[in-house]
Amino acid sequence: MSRRVIGEPTWRIDLADYVAALDVAPHGELLVAGSLSGDAALIDTDDGRVVAKLADHRFGVLSAAWTPDGGAVAVGGHDGVVHLYGPSGGCFASHELGGWVADLAWSPDGSTLAAAVGKTLVLIQRANGCPHRFDPVASTITAVAWAVNGKRVGVTAYGGVTWFDPDAVPATEAVRTYPWKGSLLSLVMSPTGKWACGGAQDASVHLWKLWSGDDLAMSGYPAKLEHLAFRDDGRWMASACLGEITVWDFGGKGPAGSRPAAGEEHARHISSLDWEPDGERLLTGAADGRMILWPSPRKQGQQLTPLDVCETGGELAHVAWLPDRSGCVSARADGAIEHRDITAHRT
Repeated sequence: MSRRVIGEPTWRIDLADYVAALDVAPHGELLVAGSLSGDAALIDTDDGRVVAKLADHRFGVLSAAWTPDGGAVAVGGHDGVVHLYGPSGGCFASHELGGWVADLAWSPDGSTLAAAVGKTLVLIQRANGCPHRFDPVASTITAVAWAVNGKRVGVTAYGGVTWFDPDAVPATEAVRTYPWKGSLLSLVMSPTGKWACGGAQDASVHLWKLWSGDDLAMSGYPAKLEHLAFRDDGRWMASACLGEITVWDFGGKGPAGSRPAAGEEHARHISSLDWEPDGERLLTGAADGRMILWPSPRKQGQQLTPLDVCETGGELAHVAWLPDRSGCVSARADGAIEHRDITAHRT
């Protein structure tokens, strides 16, 4: 690392506590953030100005998500309430859902919000705001994700991935389950629409092929898997375990029988990872306060060397690229949110 790639902070703003939720709008001009103290805000990514102070959530903010068009943002909390806002911060709908809102995800067309509420998946229509509750799953939902085509929405919990059909409303039953004898903690879909991937409590990554249901597991990790992310083209999927990243090749027939690329530079557990939009670099943030920029692998089994290591001065909760790839934002356990420029990739 002969030169710095990640710059010094250009602005900083502080929330009251650990930043539990952070999401950058698709247009890149705004971000939403909320803390475990319950405060939430829309923030201008250019200068750190608070565009709007959002409604407080008693007992803390847990989740937030922008629509794909950037025209609305949802914020959910431990108080069981979801608020829907426009980009200026005006609240156009609020829903009391009766349980903590652990995760939020908008459908690919932005018409429907999926909310993980205890053991129940709730769908909320953006236009009319009418919530629909599906039958509860066996245990608390840990993550929710939409299929790329928007025809199914999946949730993870102890026992596997359960799939629901948003077009079947008012029906309430699940349409399919991919069983797994253990607790799944995260869920991501490959951008190609071919795979559903879950990080597990039993120190493995479990994969299901869509929609045959054929499955495989990558095991041998030293601890549970909570953070997974696909590169935008779907070729590589990064996973984080303790202070190490492993990056699996999903080209061709998938990762079965392959060796992942890997990199280990963090001294404490990785709390967040994010691929460069339409690019080939990966950001990771960890409890050691380091934000690290990694290259994309060129081959299976490659040992990855950081492009840059940035000491942020505090335990990191989130890192996220700006859509134009000009920089990133990071959020810390002490409530600090900072913006840094990132030098463009040189080929």
